[in-house]
Amino acid sequence: MLSYMILHTRIETCFLVNSISQSVLDSEMLNPSDVLFNHTCSTLSELDMEMIRAVPEGGNWQNIPTHVIKKSARLTQIRKSGGRTTYYGRMKDNLPSYTINTYFNRPGNGTFIHPKQDRLISMREAARLQSFPDRFRFLGSRSSRYKQIGNAVPPLLAGAVAKLFKPGKVVDLFSGAGGLSEGFVQAGHEVILAADSNSNMCETYAYNHPTTKVVQADMHVQSDSLKLLEEIERALAGKQLDVLVGGPPCQGFSTAGNRNASDSRNRLVFGMLDLVRSLQPDAVVIENVPGLKRMQNGAVLNAIDNLLRIEEYSVAVLVLKAEEFAVPQRRRRIFVVGQKERAIPTTPKKYLASIVRGRTRNDVSLATENLPPPVNVSEAISDLPPILSGCGDDIIEYQSDWTDTDYQRLMRESISFDYFIAKRTEQG
Repeated sequence: MLSYMILHTRIETCFLVNSISQSVLDSEMLNPSDVLFNHTCSTLSELDMEMIRAVPEGGNWQNIPTHVIKKSARLTQIRKSGGRTTYYGRMKDNLPSYTINTYFNRPGNGTFIHPKQDRLISMREAARLQSFPDRFRFLGSRSSRYKQIGNAVPPLLAGAVAKLFKPGKVVDLFSGAGGLSEGFVQAGHEVILAADSNSNMCETYAYNHPTTKVVQADMHVQSDSLKLLEEIERALAGKQLDVLVGGPPCQGFSTAGNRNASDSRNRLVFGMLDLVRSLQPDAVVIENVPGLKRMQNGAVLNAIDNLLRIEEYSVAVLVLKAEEFAVPQRRRRIFVVGQKERAIPTTPKKYLASIVRGRTRNDVSLATENLPPPVNVSEAISDLPPILSGCGDDIIEYQSDWTDTDYQRLMRESISFDYFIAKRTEQG
């Protein structure tokens, strides 16, 4: 951990001395491995700053004084009704973070306050907690970049699922910024085509996966779906598709939403199944939030299962804990996995212990498994330069001597995942 004096010095200098212009990066005067992208955080109002200064590490809205709560109608309502203990939360250094969602630019929507500094986490810090490697750059509008990071499948979690299959050719639907693809690529697969309806998502995807064909297509529109099928067949050039993956928009399934059965976004998963019927890939992976299991009392998940079985896939439903696969985040995700001809493993190999929560927010422990502890917040982000609230730069120089944990080395890609796990297992 850096001393206060060093922290103070970096705040004064890191974005004057180390800021890099895009023109310098484009001219290749600086090695991309020495660069840090997207280390910027959201600006807070004076009232928000007053609130977060009152929240200690590991605390939440319950730590905010009454006279401050009275200034906010939302906080007053939360206090009256008893809101979630993740609201206005400050992270703890020695635990994985709570779920990073699309609203990590707002303190009242989750646990997004930096554990030590009086600000929200930066985009890069959120990306680290999602397990995106530091070379991965998020482009497009500022609001879109928050969505790209928060909506993404953590690459290390995706990689664990990808290892269930022999490396092959992959198509990624509803690809977003590319977290699911990134995990499959890291596991040795070749993603030949990715599709999303959002232009900002496609821009980010294309930048980070330059060898993958990126198609902007809205699967609500029949002509777009037909065009997408043609593009996939053209990319396959007569070869068999090994794995079709996708994370259909989950707003209708999420426990954070109203799980509206008529929401058109809920029907997109069945558009994906239409492509399964046409392409007949060897394997299918559908990623979503655990709320999918409860949608229409399980009818949606049963329909997906039945449609896959009609196409002669064996099916497994996996509910995975991200921290068990080295993601420094307590995120839960469901994967519906279908595979032709042969049985599917019930679950990917776990690498690290999971977090078990007790009756209160601070009552947490590790699962009683003979596994190393999960990666915590400090291990993930302690090397990143301090910034003030609302500050930061999209491109800065990263100095190699800042790195001091193996997870940070993994994100800088100076060590492999296998080495990371082997060393952590050895350390216990």
